[in-house]
Amino acid sequence: MNTLYKYAVGLLIAIILVNILPIGISYAHGVVYDTVSIEGNKLRITLKWSDPYDKRGISIAFYHLKNGKTLNIGYEIKDGAKNIASLDYSLAGAIVPIRVVLTNISPGADLPFKDIKNTEAEEFIRHLHDMGILNGKERDFYKPKDLVSRAEFAVLITKALNLEIVKSGDLKYKDISKHWARDYINTASENGFISGYNDGTMRPDNNVTVGEACTILYKAFKLKTNYNGIYDKLKQDKWYSQYVKITFDLHILSTSDSIYRNFNEEAFINRANCAIILSRALSR
Repeated sequence: MNTLYKYAVGLLIAIILVNILPIGISYAHGVVYDTVSIEGNKLRITLKWSDPYDKRGISIAFYHLKNGKTLNIGYEIKDGAKNIASLDYSLAGAIVPIRVVLTNISPGADLPFKDIKNTEAEEFIRHLHDMGILNGKERDFYKPKDLVSRAEFAVLITKALNLEIVKSGDLKYKDISKHWARDYINTASENGFISGYNDGTMRPDNNVTVGEACTILYKAFKLKTNYNGIYDKLKQDKWYSQYVKITFDLHILSTSDSIYRNFNEEAFINRANCAIILSRALSR
């Protein structure tokens, strides 16, 4: 097989993949991390490339804890360095679980997405990206104002909880048999944090509302608190009211968030606010 033929076949495969893969949810690129608790009240954070074929080296340059909750780790891309770097961080003085945010300080480096700098959701988007939970709708753009579908939200929660994906022919809803997120939707349903409509459908491409998102978070993370706050803009006696309120009680949503200015539980949630509440839920 000559070089030109190999290139043509590879290009054809790439074109096919671009056209069949969903653009709403993709995967992290560059450096991501995972964590494990170790002896001595420490957390081992391991940085690695999300692409197993990318062998560039990583070196941790600095780290510091912000507000007791967010551990900022700066790293560099260096020739000759290992493609995995780890840090054993003492949790003394931290408010666990902590949120980890990675920053590439290599010359010419930038944020993972060009459209999140200095935005309200920047830290939370970076957190989820660095965990390998989300990426952009385009490689360099997150599109924070775009809305989130029911299927996309189910995928994000399933990935955030690191659940084993249910791959079964026994479909939970009659309108997902050919949907790209079918297995994730089945998994979310099996775990009891999403449900469909009375007619047996999921309507996976419908946008998810704030009230629905709070309900799913409540069920997925089994949220509990004894705090009982008062929030003037929340609706009362709706099917989602208790779930929305508990997200405020736990500061997964906050009255200082921009979403609260014109708060409406029945409005669709955008990708920025979706990242904020999911990142905070993971850090609770």
